[in-house]
Amino acid sequence: MSPFAKLVILILLAEFSQNVDAYMRGAPPEACADMEPQHGPAPQTTPAPYTITPQQNAIEQDGTVKVTIQGKSPKGGFMGFLFMAVNPEDSSSKPLGRFINSPYQARSVDCLPGEQNALTHRDAKSKNNLELTWQAPPDYQGEIEFRCTFLRDFSTFWLRVPASTLVRVGNSVVARPAETSSGVSLVPMVTVFDYFVWRIWFWTPEAQPQP
Repeated sequence: MSPFAKLVILILLAEFSQNVDAYMRGAPPEACADMEPQHGPAPQTTPAPYTITPQQNAIEQDGTVKVTIQGKSPKGGFMGFLFMAVNPEDSSSKPLGRFINSPYQARSVDCLPGEQNALTHRDAKSKNNLELTWQAPPDYQGEIEFRCTFLRDFSTFWLRVPASTLVRVGNSVVARPAETSSGVSLVPMVTVFDYFVWRIWFWTPEAQPQP
């Protein structure tokens, strides 16, 4: 093999090694559009061996919800992931909200024009259970679907796996009857008052029993 051919091979190997190392540290911002790892073969078509479980199904605007991503079996870990929240009725799948207080194994990704609106892995160590905290936008009202691309290894992945349930964002306060400062409903008191007014109004001496 000529020295030139050896040099070309070394350059290609170095470039490949850098790309692999970069992807081992998480998904690039270019993956925000379709959540694909942009490496390896096509995604798996079998049911994903992972789950996404929100701990609440309704929060207020600007509120937070914790979401758990995990393997379905004790040995069903994942090497990498890309996680975000989207409007299920929006075909653009633009990530909404932002992630806060993320665990060490996760780092934020800025999917422009937003900031910290996606999460990915920090390293290639196996993970089986992560609890992530998402904060809703202050001006959004509607349903949210959490989605995650899971990578079991460099070339085996499941694309855009949906959460087990949608999360409703909006005013979730249920109207209740008015209460006094002591916590007693006003309705029974008004009823009792009306009863005595009725008795006094229609009272006559003739209506009293004779001795």
